[in-house]
Amino acid sequence: MKIPPFTTATKGFTLIEILIATAILAALAAGMWEASAYAKARGLKNTATAQVQLLETAMNAYRTDSGGTLPFGRGDEYSSHVLYKTLFCDHDNDGEPDTIDGATAMPYCPTLVIVKKHDTENQEGIPCMKYKISAKGEGGKRVSGKYYLIIDPWGNPYRYRLGYEVEDEKGKTGPGINPDFDIFSQGPDGLGQGKTNADEDADNVTNIRSWK
Repeated sequence: MKIPPFTTATKGFTLIEILIATAILAALAAGMWEASAYAKARGLKNTATAQVQLLETAMNAYRTDSGGTLPFGRGDEYSSHVLYKTLFCDHDNDGEPDTIDGATAMPYCPTLVIVKKHDTENQEGIPCMKYKISAKGEGGKRVSGKYYLIIDPWGNPYRYRLGYEVEDEKGKTGPGINPDFDIFSQGPDGLGQGKTNADEDADNVTNIRSWK
């Protein structure tokens, strides 16, 4: 008796089935990417909020030690250097706390860390790095050169403004929108001051502020 050869019938995927499977996988990948991007953005914002609070606490400690006086800042790039040298105690811009009466000054914000440019990822503490800037310095004089600035999680300088109730060394009140001082990050979009409908100075809605 002749036995017929054993055969198996195989059925391949149709083009429509392949397209549907590809579309499902693409949708899943897009959803995972969006969730990851949202989590990263939220993490950066939380980091900036915590850092601003640390800088605010440090500035209040400095104000106590200085008899209630505060440095002048107008919220520009140079104001980040004002914030840095005040809280890191580095007035000669050499990347080291100053020596006073033979002893090294203790920074008001111990979490400030000197790093090289573009080396802020996975860095513990609040990074400070040298930036080339051109802006008005103390007394309104133009300054140009490399200065240490305090950098936010998006790679931009934190900003500092003297409050509108505090006078500078010339008796002129500061440009801040709060009575004592403002410390803020310009947020992920890097935008600064804008105008409200009431035509009053206000910070961009994505800014991370010390007062909010």
